[in-house]
Amino acid sequence: MSRKSDQVWDELELTYSRWGLNEIPFSESVTTFSEAQLREVFTGREDQLRQVLNLFRGRERKRVLIYGGVGIGKTALMLEVLSVLKRKLQDTLTAYISLPANTDLATAAIVALARELKDDEWAQHQLNLMGLHPQTRPVEKSAMAKAGLGGTGIETEEKTVPVNKPEIPALSFEDLLNRALQKYARVVIAIDDLDKQDPARARELLRDAQGMLKGRAWFILTGHPSGLTRDILTRDLGLFDLALELTQLDQKTTNEMLINYLNSARPEHSRRLLDDPLAVRPFTPETARMLCERSEGIPRWLNRLGSYVLIKASELHTDTITPEILQAGFEYADQQLRGQTGLTPEDYYVLDLVLEKGVLSEAQISLADLDRVKAKEFNEILPILDKLVDLDLIRRLPSERAMEYEPSPLILRKLSDADDQPSE
Repeated sequence: MSRKSDQVWDELELTYSRWGLNEIPFSESVTTFSEAQLREVFTGREDQLRQVLNLFRGRERKRVLIYGGVGIGKTALMLEVLSVLKRKLQDTLTAYISLPANTDLATAAIVALARELKDDEWAQHQLNLMGLHPQTRPVEKSAMAKAGLGGTGIETEEKTVPVNKPEIPALSFEDLLNRALQKYARVVIAIDDLDKQDPARARELLRDAQGMLKGRAWFILTGHPSGLTRDILTRDLGLFDLALELTQLDQKTTNEMLINYLNSARPEHSRRLLDDPLAVRPFTPETARMLCERSEGIPRWLNRLGSYVLIKASELHTDTITPEILQAGFEYADQQLRGQTGLTPEDYYVLDLVLEKGVLSEAQISLADLDRVKAKEFNEILPILDKLVDLDLIRRLPSERAMEYEPSPLILRKLSDADDQPSE
């Protein structure tokens, strides 16, 4: 069996070698990349980068909101900004965190900042009291006499300091920020994934954090607010100096992103220029264009589709991704996305509703449709729809008048066979 396993590995090694790749270059989340890898694959967004970085040429602290749809590249832009600041501004401390569920913004900011202040004992206390692993273990030293007949001098005994969880996170953050500003001229807190909160919860978090956000730290947040939520975030509260919307990339930029990803997985001497027809290998120029068109300028969709297509192509031992191989990859992507863990029969039913109707909204759903998922109103199935959006099975249309959803281009429009779906 071991010999067979080695043979499979060697066959895959040979396939990827023929493609000129060391590995599959695509990833669904840029948080898995090192700073160097992110610099290799980050593509486009020059205008947005210029707007954000230009703020850091001034002395007055600013607050930035980066918003847009799921998978549009908000995290990538945020991390690229932080990477530039870290390289170019030695007197600036940057701290990043993906907002945990059921966590207020002040507590998230404490965690992000404390993790960067590795040598600050009080900062490490904050991590310890929240049950998080501190960078250095907070200890208390006490003196005691050496034991023994010949003992002279004193030695220290170390024990963990008992600490209490801060009752007012905003004030605890302010104390921590003051300590950081004794060492750095500027502190930048980046809080990612505000969009994973319920819109009402997101508004509540921002309202509660107004004092902290208007304090002495710089803040960068990401989310995908729309409608009323967007108005509150950008206007009513006056929280942000710059609210930056990210939209889909054009096809030329998407093709450039594809090449950058492929080059990042090639040996240094094998990397290709953008105008080289072999730069998209193992894709052909035609199938590279088809892949970019299907991803519709959404970076995460390009990554997911690209990964699935390469996996399928490697199973078929093909040297080149022809239109037929590409279609097989798209079908494989459809199969994998529909089979994601955690999907319930109700989720599949709502998905098939979206596929059947083309566009699903409150006006296009019947009482019988709602009854199938034990709901009385359209609002009751919004958590299911949001779940399907997060899984790239459907997408929300940018409508200001109503909540409308349509199938994601990552799945095929044909309804799933009943045998492929879990039974009630």
